[in-house]
Amino acid sequence: MKKFAKILTTIVVVILAIALIVPFALRGKIADIVKKEANGMLTATLDFEKLDISLLRHFPNASVELKGLTLVGAEEPFVGDTIVAARRISVVVNLLSLFGDGGYEVTKVILADPALHAHKMADGAVNWDVMKPSEEEPAAEEAAEEKPSEEGGSSFRLSVRDFRISGAVIRYEDDSTRMSFSTDPLSLRLRGDMSAERTQLDLRLKTERTNFVSGGIPLLSNAEAELVADIDADLKNMHFTFSKNTFRLNAIQVGLDGWVEMKDDAVAMDLKAGCDGVQFKDVLSLIPAFYTREFKNLTAGGELDLSLWARGEMRGSQLPAFELKTSVRNGSFQYASLPKAVTDINLEARIANPGDVMDRTEIDLSKFGLQMAGNSLAATFYATNLASDPTFRATADGKIDLGAVKEVYPLEKGIELEGVITADVQLSGRMSDIEKNRYESLGAKGTFVLEQLGLTLENLPPIQIRRAAATITPAAMTLGEFGLTVGRSDLSANGQLSGYLGYLLRGEELSGRLYVKSELLDLNEIMAALPGSESDDAAAEEEVAEEVAEAADTTASALEIPRNLRLSLNTDLKKVLFQKMTIENITGEMSMADGTLSLDGLRLGIFGGKASASGSYSTASDPKRPALKLKADFANASFQRTFEELEMVKQLVPIFEKTGGNYSLSLDLATALDAAMSPDLATLNASGEIRSENINIQNIKAFEAMADALGNDKLRKIEAKDVKIRFEIRDGRVNTSPFDLKIGDVNVNLSGSTGLDQTIDYQAKVAIPGGGVLQNVAVNIGGTFTSPKITLGVKEAVQEAVTNVVNEQIQKLTGSESLSEEIAKQAENLRQEARNAGQKLIEVAQQQSDKLVEEASKKGALAKLAAKKAGDKLVEEAEKQAEKLTAEAEKQIEKLTAGKQ
Repeated sequence: MKKFAKILTTIVVVILAIALIVPFALRGKIADIVKKEANGMLTATLDFEKLDISLLRHFPNASVELKGLTLVGAEEPFVGDTIVAARRISVVVNLLSLFGDGGYEVTKVILADPALHAHKMADGAVNWDVMKPSEEEPAAEEAAEEKPSEEGGSSFRLSVRDFRISGAVIRYEDDSTRMSFSTDPLSLRLRGDMSAERTQLDLRLKTERTNFVSGGIPLLSNAEAELVADIDADLKNMHFTFSKNTFRLNAIQVGLDGWVEMKDDAVAMDLKAGCDGVQFKDVLSLIPAFYTREFKNLTAGGELDLSLWARGEMRGSQLPAFELKTSVRNGSFQYASLPKAVTDINLEARIANPGDVMDRTEIDLSKFGLQMAGNSLAATFYATNLASDPTFRATADGKIDLGAVKEVYPLEKGIELEGVITADVQLSGRMSDIEKNRYESLGAKGTFVLEQLGLTLENLPPIQIRRAAATITPAAMTLGEFGLTVGRSDLSANGQLSGYLGYLLRGEELSGRLYVKSELLDLNEIMAALPGSESDDAAAEEEVAEEVAEAADTTASALEIPRNLRLSLNTDLKKVLFQKMTIENITGEMSMADGTLSLDGLRLGIFGGKASASGSYSTASDPKRPALKLKADFANASFQRTFEELEMVKQLVPIFEKTGGNYSLSLDLATALDAAMSPDLATLNASGEIRSENINIQNIKAFEAMADALGNDKLRKIEAKDVKIRFEIRDGRVNTSPFDLKIGDVNVNLSGSTGLDQTIDYQAKVAIPGGGVLQNVAVNIGGTFTSPKITLGVKEAVQEAVTNVVNEQIQKLTGSESLSEEIAKQAENLRQEARNAGQKLIEVAQQQSDKLVEEASKKGALAKLAAKKAGDKLVEEAEKQAEKLTAEAEKQIEKLTAGKQ
């Protein structure tokens, strides 16, 4: 007995040793294999923190556990996006299957706190498409020739009896349709033997918060959902029979019975679902607008019935026969805190298909009506041929006083509604008639009137439609009157719009002509109210205007021109505020087409003067970077107002800040705009001419520095008349062609450029009357406007001074313009006069040199240095000229002598 006990103890110890040692031996190998094989098949990156293998936890089965699993996108545009994450994944497998060749037999799967994020972008790209393309499948003939042993079943055998998920978070986003879905925390338990030919599946699913948004409209908000299903599963024939199955969404519970069979190329079914006598309040619990607003204080009456059946096969584009019917009878609701109720809510709706293609589906809203605080609304809708050529008919008739909404529904703080909507509209026809403009085949008639409609939202300017009245025919909508106020802005319009049915139903092109008027259009206030813009409240109106203007400068989004509008606008706008500009009396034609707003002969008042403009503003290529083209002529505009109101001028022509007077301008400009609708100066190209009858400029550091360098205070203040300046803007610099300025009795010829970085590079030629031999000075102006650098052209000034002195002395000595003329008169005295003139020239040059140095000493070291150099050069040049006079005299005598001979 002792020997048997000893043997048994030894066996147990060996088994425990194997159970403890084997997992450590296999763990690293399996982890490496899993990561290597998975990442070899995926375009995303699969990783996990830890892999554990246990032979004891579920003995005699083994368990494999992954902790900290992540699947992260590795290719654009989803690089770094976490697609799947899980805190823990546990898989229980048959121990012997780990060592055999038949594959792994899985009996239990547990997912703890998994998270799934699925994202579809507007261009159709999806983040879950992470499988690398597989190698080409072998041809059918080759597959048929394979050995039976090679055609065996998969190496992975599924025998799951318990599948659990806890704490799951699921999110789905579709940018192309503006649809999103999320649910958390989700728990699921599925029991059954998946390896058996026939089994009973027990499914339990529950989630506490489910949200669903379609087209930007919330349809579910934090809804609770639960599914309880007992399914008789014939796995061999893929036939599933449902019994005692219920699905609950908040308080609405729907039963499901019938069967589904999965075939090779089709899904056969005979299903029935429905609910009877659901309380109307339970229906309202599904609508976010009601469920999130004092739902506990809401009383409601009436019932909802819903039934659904589907019979037949779903094969390719073929649908089974189905019918969904729902009705609401005598519905009503009232909040305890409000005085009035919404009553007589009645609805009858049906969606059905006799068992064919989608085109035969019918949607029929045969009845919809309600009463609200003494107002009534009724509507119907029918549509079929949804895929090929939708056929529809719709009616709407009623009157709604929006001011009564606050008596039946608790509006959020800061929201106010007012106004009356009256409608009596009937529409019918086929979509093909709309597309081909066969308006005579359509039915469309009625009127639509809005009166004193107002909407006030917190932190946004109040919106009011004073009155809008429209009549419709199949071909056009006639807008007899339209008056709109947004904050301080007002707008009125009338005209006619064609193609409105295609525009409303399919987003097709809307065309027409409108006559638009406004007394004040504050674009700063409107743009600051757009999504993404912010502006602080202020007590005074002036402070509000200043703040929203700053907000528009920095955070507003560019205005996008819709591509499906083709409108001609005749404008009469008295005042428009945009950024810091005040534009007045805008008249002329605007047209809108293909995402471009075009101007044709527009006239306006701006910068204190008048202007005419033609051009275009386009968001067709890039809504975030509009393209602007402009040809404009300005007359009598103010330099100072232009600098104060136009940011571009501050950057490119800062001299305007210190310039008084008015100007006229012809301009041809093209540039891209940024999100705040300001010019992108790096892309700005322009050319034109600026003209002014009267320019006053003072306190400009560049001119003050030039005046100091030349010792002439007249250059500190410019008062010029009849100035014309040709300019060109390229590569971020304003280049000006040479132009003349008359500054008192000083003439200045100026040319050069200004850069985006405020650097300047100008060349000035200054003519100083009474300056003696220094009559013209070249000046280079560099640096910046705030820190200029002045360089004088000393060498050129000296050369000019020498020439002036020589010519002056020759004329004084000879009385003639040149020596040759004097020699011709008195050839016999030429040699003597030449010697006398040369000597006199040297004497005068020396006197002039002394005088220059003496005068320059009073004006500073720079002027004295320049005068000393000029004086020495004068004397040196006079000596050379004296020698030349003698030589020239000899030559002239020879010529005269030769001529006489």
